[in-house]
Amino acid sequence: MPSPVICHPILTCAEAQAWEKNILGDNPEHAWNAMGRAGAGVGAAVVRDFTQWRPLPRDPRVLVLAGPGHNGGDALLAAREILRARPRGHITVVLLESLEKLKTLTRRAWDELAANSGVALITAEQFYQQLGTAAAWDICICGLYGMGFHPPLSENARLLIKTVNDAPHAVGFRVAIDLPSGVGTTSDDLAFIADFTYATGIAKQPLFDPANAKWVGRIRYIDLGFFEKPYDGPRAFTENLLLPGVLKPTAHLRKATNSKRQHGNLIVLSGSRAYPGAQMLNVLGALRAGAGLVTALTPFTFAASFAAARPEAIWRSCPEEPDGSHGAGTMGAMRDLLPRASAFLAGSGMGRGHGTQNMLQVLAKTCLLPLVLDADALMPKVITVASERPDDAGPVIITPHAGEFERIAGDTTDLAEFCRKFHLITVLKGPITRISDGTQTWCSPYGGPVLARGGSGDLLAGMVAALLSQMNHHPFEAACRAVVWHGLAADALARAKGETAVLTSELAAYLPEALRSEWGD
Repeated sequence: MPSPVICHPILTCAEAQAWEKNILGDNPEHAWNAMGRAGAGVGAAVVRDFTQWRPLPRDPRVLVLAGPGHNGGDALLAAREILRARPRGHITVVLLESLEKLKTLTRRAWDELAANSGVALITAEQFYQQLGTAAAWDICICGLYGMGFHPPLSENARLLIKTVNDAPHAVGFRVAIDLPSGVGTTSDDLAFIADFTYATGIAKQPLFDPANAKWVGRIRYIDLGFFEKPYDGPRAFTENLLLPGVLKPTAHLRKATNSKRQHGNLIVLSGSRAYPGAQMLNVLGALRAGAGLVTALTPFTFAASFAAARPEAIWRSCPEEPDGSHGAGTMGAMRDLLPRASAFLAGSGMGRGHGTQNMLQVLAKTCLLPLVLDADALMPKVITVASERPDDAGPVIITPHAGEFERIAGDTTDLAEFCRKFHLITVLKGPITRISDGTQTWCSPYGGPVLARGGSGDLLAGMVAALLSQMNHHPFEAACRAVVWHGLAADALARAKGETAVLTSELAAYLPEALRSEWGD
């Protein structure tokens, strides 16, 4: 089986333009074919992702804002793809310039779209009038400007963008192609507000700038094959974009002769009387991520009920302190298990009491297994001890969100620098999750607001630890694989049930779907 492609470079707009020219040359047919793939890819993705909001109507109303350049052509062909999926749909096109001023390929894209029924071209003034009569569109695709945009915005573009931004009830699902139009403006603070931005062919650096997050929304990548030839150009930005292909090895058939111990033997130390669900979600994530054996060190109050609820795991009843945290006797149970284990997860929901923190520091110092630290283990003293483990100890992966990272990083605000300083692999969770080992930083845009709820990080920590237990010689890839898998499952859950009325525990049920159908070719 050939090695999967698991990441693509994130490039500046100038680097992306140069690489695209390197790939396409000056051949207009090559550019047209790329535009066709971009439009088809965006259109298909919109049909799929719209269901995160609500079911796509049989006759959707689609508004297209198209500039004269190739970004406008992508938008027009995306609308054509939506019409193929929903032939009863209605497409309203507003051009930034007249038909005569469209670039050759953009005009060709318009002709392709206009050949379909249900397509109307209106002026900006007619659009403003229709908004005033309570007209509504299910989808808005903005292709006014792409990576070639040079500020400032024209007055016509400013008015169009501001009008759409200010009409959330009239313009529903908002789509940007490549970049939200206006991103990069320095003269004022205005750009198209997208729900989804589809990066076509190359992921551009402005999408990953936190200053642009309010415009960008959820980032999705449309692979056009531009990196079939490895990128060998200059790079001002060293981060890479993770691809679903990172899941391929896990999705592949297991060896027929394998036993359970060949798929990882994980110990989980987490939970407390105050936060018992954290451990249940750790274990659920680990089991769903394929760990062969999972042993949970559990406060005795919950051991029997947890065993009844999830009998696939081994629930080792442990002493409790009066406050419901793990008692000192837990260390003895832990030492008995270490010789047979292949990884250890600790911290989720354990609490920050003095005894608990001492236990976590001892664990970080004396447990030489590959180690995942989450939540309450992410305290400065624990991290310092973990960074001082002997050379023959296994790798340490930590899984902070932004607040936890700020707590442990101190004055070291750069993620890669922090990882080098403390000799850790860090999964920095957020709308864009960044995974770094100090020498490389990869970004995962998968998932979204559906993950912004209690327990999603506990589930992820279990997955990271399970994959680490199975592939502890490749800890960075294990962390990346878990993050992408978790995010793709979240996308599948959101498409099935929306982003609001769902439970964190439901996410685990979508891990099989994400693994079997989302990793691509």
